[in-house]
Amino acid sequence: MIKLTAERLKSENDSYESARAHAEALDQQLGLQVEKIEAQLLERARLKMPDGSHKTWGQGLHDGNQTWVGLSHQTLQTPYNELRVLCEYLKPAPGSTMVDLGAGYGRLGLVLSVLFPEVNFLGLEYVGERVKEGQRVLSENGCHLSQLIEEDLTSVEFHLPQAEYYFLYDYGTLAHIRHTLEQLEEMAKSKKFKVIARGKGSRSLIQNEHPWLSQVHSPQHEEHYSIYSMSFDL
Repeated sequence: MIKLTAERLKSENDSYESARAHAEALDQQLGLQVEKIEAQLLERARLKMPDGSHKTWGQGLHDGNQTWVGLSHQTLQTPYNELRVLCEYLKPAPGSTMVDLGAGYGRLGLVLSVLFPEVNFLGLEYVGERVKEGQRVLSENGCHLSQLIEEDLTSVEFHLPQAEYYFLYDYGTLAHIRHTLEQLEEMAKSKKFKVIARGKGSRSLIQNEHPWLSQVHSPQHEEHYSIYSMSFDL
């Protein structure tokens, strides 16, 4: 296993293809067994739903939760280089907290631990196999302020933790993402934060249904994600 450094987080160029290839290679160098685990999940899903697809396998395997089983594992996750650029732009303050909603294998926690080691990371992910593997690699890399927890974001018993930043990447169905955004709207009555939305579903819902987030301050739109701010002082 290699030691993760800021230099290793950079891909050769800014193209998405390069970023994905770099991310896959870095996963392998870190010993993160994404491909193996996703293949095992897919095998289980196909046995249960032979005629399914990546749009239905996750829901069939995980009690109606859209976990994107069968989706390319490099599409499932955000490339390290993109996360590096995002974090360097945000410059989160020491002691602040970033919550990843649908965190996969916890790549964001790895990036934060290198670039901003005094920032707390909390990754919430439904699929236990992903959580267990991500926890292992976070621990091996000494990511002491990074937690990856198995959590059902759609449960009526789940309440979003307080944070300064929320990273949301189309973790489930539109109905589930809508539920999360409604929770964030309620929290916004008492606390200011930023939301980083990645994926068409999350960005579309924010733009069309949540003017409190999309129209108070102009969002920062990038190719694959948007940053929505309730305040400029974070």
